[in-house]
Amino acid sequence: MNTAERQAMLEEVRLASSCSHPIRLRGSMVDLETGELSTRLLRVACKDRREALCPACSSLYKADAWILIAAGMFGGKGIDESVVEHPKLFVTLTAPSFGQVHTLRPDGSCHSTRSKRQCSHGSTLRCLARHVREDSALGNPLCPDCFDYRGAVLWNAQASRLFSETIRQLKRRLARRSGTPRSRLNSLARINYMKVAEVQRRGLIHFHAVVRADGPDHASSGPPDWLGAEEIARELHVLIPDMAVRGVDGSELRWGRQFDVSILDASDEDPVRVGSYLAKYSVKTTDGSRHFARRFDDRGQILRLPTNEHRRQLALTAWDLGRDPELRALRLRLHAHAFGFTGQLITKSRGFTSTFSELRAARSAYMARSNTHLVVSDSFRYLGRGYDDPRSVELAEVFFAMDSELRAERAQARRKAVEASGDLM
Repeated sequence: MNTAERQAMLEEVRLASSCSHPIRLRGSMVDLETGELSTRLLRVACKDRREALCPACSSLYKADAWILIAAGMFGGKGIDESVVEHPKLFVTLTAPSFGQVHTLRPDGSCHSTRSKRQCSHGSTLRCLARHVREDSALGNPLCPDCFDYRGAVLWNAQASRLFSETIRQLKRRLARRSGTPRSRLNSLARINYMKVAEVQRRGLIHFHAVVRADGPDHASSGPPDWLGAEEIARELHVLIPDMAVRGVDGSELRWGRQFDVSILDASDEDPVRVGSYLAKYSVKTTDGSRHFARRFDDRGQILRLPTNEHRRQLALTAWDLGRDPELRALRLRLHAHAFGFTGQLITKSRGFTSTFSELRAARSAYMARSNTHLVVSDSFRYLGRGYDDPRSVELAEVFFAMDSELRAERAQARRKAVEASGDLM
């Protein structure tokens, strides 16, 4: 490769912001200095949130997610800074059991000798292994024939509705506690939230959410005195174990026995830790790999996947259930890659924080200041994806990794400088 070719490769990677799979566009642009009109080929970042597909774009998405979560807890980005004093809780909700799976208990064990020796299919339900966190066996059923794949997929598909109904019932209980009709609660207080869905190793969705109590004007006003974090936590502890909704097939949907409700203290590092935790999961694919990152085109594609049988069976079950007219509304074939989960991985109530669109618009306006060309509206057309040279993908990911390392080193140097200045005071 000669010098000109190398320079061209470096330039197209730089212009695409080290994106792994940039979008190719062609259209007209006006030179802001000369007024000359020209047709140009552009490569723009794909803006994919999934880390397994594009490390650079997912990093930006994760940063935006953290900013939105932080704004909802500390203020900023159009959210009143007094919100830092509003009551907040961190809630984790899990799925019920659909069959015994290999697990890692606090004492390091899986399933003890006290467990039933065999199931009706002749499989042993004991596991004396002491799994490590990276063990591929974790989450797999002890007996695949005993595992309720249909129930698991249908629970995933309707988990978001169960969450929404839980928030609705929480508001009803809080209104009753205050002696206010539910229809008038919004004139006194609001319950806002931001939640992230994560797929457990067993293939079931669980939710992590920040729940915040506000006044009638959301973040701009504080909640009434009777609405504190302790009161919300008390109601959730009573509500979650009994919460149930009827599924589209008539089955009952409930939360798992394991859940957590923690009060966030604005004076410690809990909100920062929670924000980082939620942002981390906002860029994951179903299982963290590329295999379940995109929708499937046919059943054979699932059969050919290089994955374990448990994940394959979850995807196949979702695909096959998509034929059932009773379940058509769930659109399960479109979500087979997510084991039936039909919701968004990161969602929020309207009043919790700003929006991704507003963050992107602000970034676009800032970057426009340095533009040398103006885009002619509606002139650009989609040409495809990727770079001219396939080696540019590897180069883009190397550039992004180096840039990430440099940012981390600068951040660490700033922290050390702050700590050193504190020691001198």
